[in-house]
Amino acid sequence: MPRKPDPTLKPAIIEKVTQHLRETRIEDVSVRSLGRVLGTSAYPIVYHFGTRDALIDAVVEHLADTADVCPLDPTTDRDGLRAWFTTRFGGLDDPDRALAARLTFELGSVEALAPGDREHRSHRALVDAVAAWCVEHGRCAADADRAAQAAVLAARGTQWGRIVDREHVDVHAALCAIADALSADTRVLTG
Repeated sequence: MPRKPDPTLKPAIIEKVTQHLRETRIEDVSVRSLGRVLGTSAYPIVYHFGTRDALIDAVVEHLADTADVCPLDPTTDRDGLRAWFTTRFGGLDDPDRALAARLTFELGSVEALAPGDREHRSHRALVDAVAAWCVEHGRCAADADRAAQAAVLAARGTQWGRIVDREHVDVHAALCAIADALSADTRVLTG
């Protein structure tokens, strides 16, 4: 008779792998190496996640779930837009937020080479949320999508800049400037 799986094992694996990824590149991570980190064989990883990529996706989801990011309210004013950008793309002094941003870039950069569209869907959801805000504040749909795409790419660029040049990137100021530029061309009233 097979044993019943331990429900605490999966979250424990995710937490341990999260800690490990703070100092390890994704390309250096394999199911076997993660088994060694966990002090076990690869079996628990394969049993609970199936593949290394599924485990890393679970880590990214775990990090996203711990972030306190509310959806962007399309009716919010400029100050609300600033707060959303700084909450959604900022906070990179927190190790988990910095790791989530780094993993997003690492996973996104190789997504086109393998089947999957997780990062693409995540990116489009952000663009769609900002575009909805732009439409609510007077832009036509086509212009809203272009402006939203530019704003989200600029915010992601700010994150990347912080990851690679920590001492020279003021994330908060840059993200506020992105929100300000986006709202400058709309009928937004400040809060």
